[in-house]
Amino acid sequence: MMPASSQLDQAFWEENGYVIIRDVVSPKNIKYALKAIWEFSGMDSNDPGTWNSPHPHLHFVDIFQHQALWNNRQSPRIHRAFAKIWRTEKLWVSFSPTSINLPTRQALPKRWQLHWDMSLKQPFDFGVGGVLYLTDTTENQGALTLVPGFHNYIEKWLDSLPLETNPTEEDLHSLGSKPIAANAGDLIIWHKFLPHGASSNTTNTPRLVQYIGMSPVSSTIWPGDCYQDARDCRIKAWQERRAGFDGDRLEKESQMGQTAALSSLGRKLLGLDCWDEPDSCTKMVE
Repeated sequence: MMPASSQLDQAFWEENGYVIIRDVVSPKNIKYALKAIWEFSGMDSNDPGTWNSPHPHLHFVDIFQHQALWNNRQSPRIHRAFAKIWRTEKLWVSFSPTSINLPTRQALPKRWQLHWDMSLKQPFDFGVGGVLYLTDTTENQGALTLVPGFHNYIEKWLDSLPLETNPTEEDLHSLGSKPIAANAGDLIIWHKFLPHGASSNTTNTPRLVQYIGMSPVSSTIWPGDCYQDARDCRIKAWQERRAGFDGDRLEKESQMGQTAALSSLGRKLLGLDCWDEPDSCTKMVE
């Protein structure tokens, strides 16, 4: 699949496997999200002495259902971008987290380097990842790094490896990795076949992002699960401010704050309203 936009965008996507969509959220939304993330992290954005983490390079912040995150998820521009790639507007949004990439002078540990968010057992299903930059990010500021174009030859590369080789332990940077610089408010969507990951932040300024993914409703439901069970789980996660992709985990966020308000688009991206039959889908919670 490819973005149903201009020929230039389509050609770039086909060749490189990623796109940058500029200014998908407002400066007000960005400011609100930054404030929420710093507060939940327990660190002070203005005090480097507080910048500490169990993982000195990439600090994931356990905030999933905050209003600031939902304001960005239900951005019409973000939804349109994913809808162009998937060729359908009927999508559910993921409950992905946020992260702070702290300044460091050390090389990124191998376990945090390039990886895939999928099984490497063929055949592969199409999918995409997404990240919203909340800070202006240079190439050496912990930018998303990926291997452009790898979706076009991943099968050939895997078939060329000797038997018993673990592809994840190969030097994936040697395949032609590239850090993607972008500005606050820019969304990067990449083909999931691309090796990707955060890079080392060798500047003096933290990099903050919000991960945002969208998929067609049918592909979001786990094999063996039914549609209604999946909806119930997602709605409960939103109502009770639960963490994780399936809303199964209780975190600090569950004990504080309020359930996020949703726009009409946000209700559909959650599953509170159905794309086809909104009346029948709201009875359970109203």
